[in-house]
Amino acid sequence: MSGSETSDSIKPQSRTESYKAVRKVTRRYFWAVCVLFVVVLLLCANNFIIYESYREVQEKFDSASQRFEAVEADKQILDIEKENLIAENDYLKKRNEEILKQNDEILKQMEEIKRQNDELMKKNRELIEDNLALQNSLKMAASAGIKPQNYTKFNGFSSRGGFDRGKYIGKFLGTAYTPSKEECGNDKGITNSGKPIIPGVSIAIDNRYWPFGTVFYIKGLGYAVAMDTGSAIKGKYRFDFSVFDKKFAKILGTREWDVYLVKMGKGYVEDIEL
Repeated sequence: MSGSETSDSIKPQSRTESYKAVRKVTRRYFWAVCVLFVVVLLLCANNFIIYESYREVQEKFDSASQRFEAVEADKQILDIEKENLIAENDYLKKRNEEILKQNDEILKQMEEIKRQNDELMKKNRELIEDNLALQNSLKMAASAGIKPQNYTKFNGFSSRGGFDRGKYIGKFLGTAYTPSKEECGNDKGITNSGKPIIPGVSIAIDNRYWPFGTVFYIKGLGYAVAMDTGSAIKGKYRFDFSVFDKKFAKILGTREWDVYLVKMGKGYVEDIEL
């Protein structure tokens, strides 16, 4: 009886312990599974984060690669432009050297032209002086002969550094006259302008075309002033040149002269300043 009771009492206790052991093992597996699950979740989350980071890095890398390619393309363009600028700069340097050389040549030519111009001006002054000297001789020759009662003595022209002979107006038919009784009806020597005659300067014109006081330059006779009229002096292209010697008048005769208009008169004779 005692043995039997002992045996029965041991068996239930063994089952309980076995059940507890199973439960304990089960709990361990459960927690292990939970931990494993959490670890798996953490690993998945970590992998997802790593993947997103990798994708973001990849996108940045691709973007950086594209920018790098664009920069490389821009660099190539800039290199080409740099080469073009260097070539253009070299060309401009050569052109600048050529222009400087041409400028030096032009300066030399200008100096030579200035030298020649100075020589021409010197010769021109000499010609002016010669022309005025010839005019003075002509005027003095025109004043030689029979003197009328009134006349203005010609003292000669002087060079003023210029020679203005005015605008060419054509060829005039010219004659010469003396202020004698035979030609003028009296020997008073007063022109129709009211001023005394000036030999070699006074000319008779048709005052319908040329007012008194008009200044002409007659090539070969010099400066002349419209101061008189004459019955035979008709038309725009006609004049009569005053001299005091009849032989001189005949020598001048009737011929065509080139005439230039220096100054149009106002209908009266002012102080003559040629």
